[in-house]
Parts: sequence; C-alpha cells; structure tokens
Amino acid sequence: MANICVFCGSRSGDRPEYAQAAALLGAYLANAGHRLIYGGGSTGIMGAVADAVLEKNGQITGVIPTHLARVELMHAAVQDMRVTADMHERKALMHSLSDIYVVLPGGFGTMEEFFEAVTWAQLDLHTRPIAVLNLFGIYDGLIQLMDTMMNTGFLSAKCRAHVTEFRDPLAMMEWLRSKTA
Repeated sequence: MANICVFCGSRSGDRPEYAQAAALLGAYLANAGHRLIYGGGSTGIMGAVADAVLEKNGQITGVIPTHLARVELMHAAVQDMRVTADMHERKALMHSLSDIYVVLPGGFGTMEEFFEAVTWAQLDLHTRPIAVLNLFGIYDGLIQLMDTMMNTGFLSAKCRAHVTEFRDPLAMMEWLRSKTA
C-alpha cells in the first residue's frame, strides 16, 4: 500500500472528463489498496476523487486548514480528516504522509502545492515521484514553461526529470502501478 497525495482543484472545470479522470484515479487507488492523501474538500475534482475512493470503501486522509473546514467545503464522509492551523501546516502534513504526488487539473492552489513539492525534490528534500495529468492540454503551458526553464539554463535536466507528464489517466495509473509494485 502506498500513500498517494493528489493535488487538484476544488472546482470541476469546464469539461466533465476532468472529474471522470479523477473518479477513475480514485477507484484505482481504492482497488489497489492505496490511501488517498488530499486536501479534504467535497467539491470539484477533490470531491470526485474522494467520492470514488469512498464508493469503493478505500482509505482516505483529508487535510484541510481551519479556515476551509466548513460544512459546505469539508468532505463529511471522510473519516480521517486532519484540520490544520493554516495552508503551510496543511502542505507539511500532506508531505509527511505521502509516498507519491499526482497532480490533476486545478488552479492556483494546485500549482502552489505542485511547485512546492517539485522544489523540495530539486533541493533533495525528498525523492518521491511526481506525475502531472495533462488532460486535454490543461498543463501544456506548465510543461512548456518547465522545458523553457531547462533549455535556458534555469533548470537542470535532472530537476526537470522530477516531473513525469501523462495525457492519459490509464497510462498514469500504469505508472503508479510500476512505482508501487
């Protein structure tokens, strides 16, 4: 069993396929016996991945800061919900609980969590694998930015290699299987 940290949006985006991919990942995690570590929300992509894990009786640890721990945001069905003082404590706790990072579609919060995780890898503070699901090109700009930073000498090839991009959720799940075998 691995603890898979999923960074993703509290909104659903403009395509139903985003939530469908999150649900597919959640079902995979539960069926494989992995624990979902996530932001504790009940809405958007966060809610979709958590609901799918719960539907399959899987294991979840939600981590949510006090200012977001409201009935309309916090997932009421998640038994192991950790409430932190703030966002910094939230990320530190999520990091301490996680074996692998997966980035699904999301906004600024998702990117902030992703960049902290990849920066910590760059600084050799962890060696956890990091995957980005670039569904329908949502992260094309991010991938291009990382490649440009590498090609202009601001990011080493070793650091760029910390991030593995997937365009297909099934391929990402196969990668997860290989990382947790």
